[in-house]
Amino acid sequence: MGISKINTLSYIKDKGLYSELTFQKYNYLFNYFQTDVNFISHGNLSNWIDILSCLPSIETSHVNFSNGAIRIGHPSEIGLHGKKILEEKLLELSPWRKGPFILFGTEIDSEWRSYKKWNRIKPFLPLDKGIRICDIGCSNGYYLYKLLETDPEIAIGVEKTPLYIMQFLATKIYAKKIQEILVIPSSVENFQQEKIDFDLVLSMGVLYHSKAPEAHIETIKKILKKNGSLILETIITNNTKNIYVKKGQSFAGMKNISIIFNEKNVIHLLKSCGFKNIECVNKSITDYEEQRSTKWMKGKSLKDFIYPNGTTIEGHSDFYRAIFIARKK
Repeated sequence: MGISKINTLSYIKDKGLYSELTFQKYNYLFNYFQTDVNFISHGNLSNWIDILSCLPSIETSHVNFSNGAIRIGHPSEIGLHGKKILEEKLLELSPWRKGPFILFGTEIDSEWRSYKKWNRIKPFLPLDKGIRICDIGCSNGYYLYKLLETDPEIAIGVEKTPLYIMQFLATKIYAKKIQEILVIPSSVENFQQEKIDFDLVLSMGVLYHSKAPEAHIETIKKILKKNGSLILETIITNNTKNIYVKKGQSFAGMKNISIIFNEKNVIHLLKSCGFKNIECVNKSITDYEEQRSTKWMKGKSLKDFIYPNGTTIEGHSDFYRAIFIARKK
């Protein structure tokens, strides 16, 4: 076993991020920290563990996920020196894409004001308590915290970007009492679903990045139980035909895009893959307030790729972020 394998899982256990009961119940999920090649072979892994180890050691029972920002800890629980170290170390885990989070009064002002999307999907979440949820491409777990509002049995984030997993662990250090959320290092295609099936799957901002959209939807179907719910959020074009982005070209500055579907063809894709009760329940236009650069994400953001009139720098226009709901047959 390589040193990176030992350090990551040992860190999670040694810091008491989960109870022994949780480790036993979901051992097959924690095992991804030892088996996912993309994760365990990442060159920055040991550096990130060192950053996490330098975070101030504070025990708190305060976690509030009911408002826009995920609030963990009270400002009174940390001194000025500790607060300075906390901010310095969290900044070293930049860029923070999803959020905001507020840890002991320190705000992680993420690129996305993710509560705006949450408010759009919240009305369409199942009302049942104690369900199993999967958030595909969950980033740092912001929506997992928000999903605690539904009182789930378990909400699992599947994320293939190692940095985002470390960001989740950085917040989970101070949210030890929460046992119902977990981010695992894996792509959804590599996720072995034999031991768990889900009542609800979220796929938000993933479909337009997929090189094989039909395979992505088929994978979602495999991990959903019969009559399970899907919330699919994606970019769509208002054109009568899909937008096909050639290799080497970009869409709104994003180079890993293959197809931007229109509304009709997203519905057709879902139907052909075995979903029913399909609806497009929301269409919105992202503005510069919802997505922008901050000191926590200093790279280029929305305003660098989309003009004020809504046209992308490549000349595409009339597109939206849309939310689709559906059920597995």
